[in-house]
Amino acid sequence: MMSKNKYLIVLAGMIMQLSIGSIYAYSKWIEPLSKELNWDAHDTKTGFSLAICFLGLTAAFMGKFAQKVGPTKAGLIATLFLTIGLLGSALAVKMGSIYLFYLTFGVLQGIGLGFGYIVPVYTVVKWFPDRPGTASGIIIMSFALGSLLASFLIGPLYTSMGLSGAFSTLGIGYGICMLLSALYLSDPIITTKNQYAHIDLTPKQIITDKRFIALWLLLFLNVCGGIAIISKAAILGEEVVGMSSTQATMFVAIIGLFNGLGRLFWSSISDKIGCWRTFMIFVGINAACFALIPTFSTNRISFQALTFIIIAGYGAGFATMPSFVKNIFGTEKYGQVLGYTLTAWSAAAFVGPLLLGLSTEITIFYLFAILLVIALFVGLWLKSLLLKLT
Repeated sequence: MMSKNKYLIVLAGMIMQLSIGSIYAYSKWIEPLSKELNWDAHDTKTGFSLAICFLGLTAAFMGKFAQKVGPTKAGLIATLFLTIGLLGSALAVKMGSIYLFYLTFGVLQGIGLGFGYIVPVYTVVKWFPDRPGTASGIIIMSFALGSLLASFLIGPLYTSMGLSGAFSTLGIGYGICMLLSALYLSDPIITTKNQYAHIDLTPKQIITDKRFIALWLLLFLNVCGGIAIISKAAILGEEVVGMSSTQATMFVAIIGLFNGLGRLFWSSISDKIGCWRTFMIFVGINAACFALIPTFSTNRISFQALTFIIIAGYGAGFATMPSFVKNIFGTEKYGQVLGYTLTAWSAAAFVGPLLLGLSTEITIFYLFAILLVIALFVGLWLKSLLLKLT
C-alpha cells in the first residue's frame, strides 16, 4: 500500500475535528430550544453535558478498539453516530421530546464525538513523532474552531429552516465532511521507534498510577471553569455585561477562535519548554483571570478580554495533554491512557456548569480560581512523582 501524504492526513484530521467541534457552539441552541419548545436553559444544558460525558467515556473505553480497527473504520463509526445523533435531534424537536433529545444529541452524538476526537489525534501524532505537541495542537485547534464555524451557521439555519431543519442540515453536512476525512485517515506504514521508555501497564495499573491520577486531576480542574463558560457563553454575555443577541453571537464565535488559537500556541510552546512548565504557566494565568473577572464584570472590554484568555488556557489543556501522556507513559500505551484521561472532561462537563449554576452572582468565578490554584499544587505533586523516576 502506497504511503499517504502526511500533510493531507493533517487536513483530514482537521476536517473531522472541525465537524465535531460544533458541540462547543451549544449555547447558540439554548434560545431556539427555549423559544420553540419552552425548554429552559437548565434542561437543555443536560444535553450538552451528556454529549461531553459520552465523548470522554467513548474515548476512554473505546480507544483501544479504535486503534485496533484502524483510523478509517473508527472514523466511519464516528461519522455514523454523529450523523444519527443530529438527525435524531431533529426528530426529537419535531416531537417535542426532551428525553429523545438527550438520547440523540447527548448519548448518540456523544459517542460519535468520542470516536471523532481520539482518532485524528492519535493518528496525526504518529506521523509527526518529532513534534507531538504541535501536531496534536493543530488537530485539537480545529475542534475549537468548529464552534466558531457553527456559531455563525446555527442562527441563519434556524431562521431559514426552523429548529428541526437546522439540526438535519448540520447532520448531513458534517456527516459528508467526516466521511471524506475518515476515508483518507490512516496510520503511517513505517512507525518511528519510540523515544520514550515504554511502561507495560494493565488498565487497572494505569488508573491507579499516581501519575495518571495527577494528570486526570490537572485536566479536570482546568476544564471545569472553561466548560462552564462555554456552556452558557451567549447567556453570560447578555446577562453579565448586557450584550445584544448579535454581540453575544460574536462573543461565542471569538471564544471559539481563542479556544483554537490557545491550543495551537500553547502546544507549540510545550514542544520548546516541556509540557509540565507549559501547564503550570497557563493554569496560573487562568487562576488570576478568574479571580479578576468579578472586579471587571461591569466593563465589557475587560470581561471579554479575561474570558478570551481563560478560554485560550482551557483549550491549551487539551492540546498539551496528548504530548504529556505520551512523554510519561510511552507511545504504545499513549492512546489508551489518553482515553482514560479524557474521562476528566466528561466529569467536568457536569461539574463545571453545575458549579456555575450554584449562584447568579458573578463572584462564583472566585470558586473556579480556587480550583485552578489547587491544580497548581497537583502540578507540583506530579513533578515530584516524575523526579522520583529520574
